[in-house]
Amino acid sequence: MPQVAVLAFSMGTCARDLRRAGRTRRSGRIGWEAIRDDTQVAVQAPQSFTGPPDFWTAVKAAADGYRADRQAGQPVRLELWCETAGMVPQLARLGSGFGIACFSGGGFDGLVGKHNAAQRAVAGAGERGFCTWFSRASLRVV
Repeated sequence: MPQVAVLAFSMGTCARDLRRAGRTRRSGRIGWEAIRDDTQVAVQAPQSFTGPPDFWTAVKAAADGYRADRQAGQPVRLELWCETAGMVPQLARLGSGFGIACFSGGGFDGLVGKHNAAQRAVAGAGERGFCTWFSRASLRVV
């Protein structure tokens, strides 16, 4: 049975532990993927091609990955929203097989994402309902 302990929190111990975790990751004793770190936001460069053959290889790969909208024709359009941005990749993997998109909606994010969700709901309201499931950061998949 695992040992459970309650540790007293202080800014000094927290800072020390963060530095220790950083050194342990840099030394390779803990894998980079073992600890969540969602502080960096990156935007990839636009796709480019080295020439026509490279372009047509990309077209073939896109065609091979074609997937129809799995929610088309359904009475309700589903979206999955979670509290923290760090959980989006995990929940997106769960929803992707069903064609369900995942969004982060917690914290102090801007209004644009919520406005876009409202626009999607209004756009689909004439033909079907719109259901959004808000999970908590502590979601457990059963």
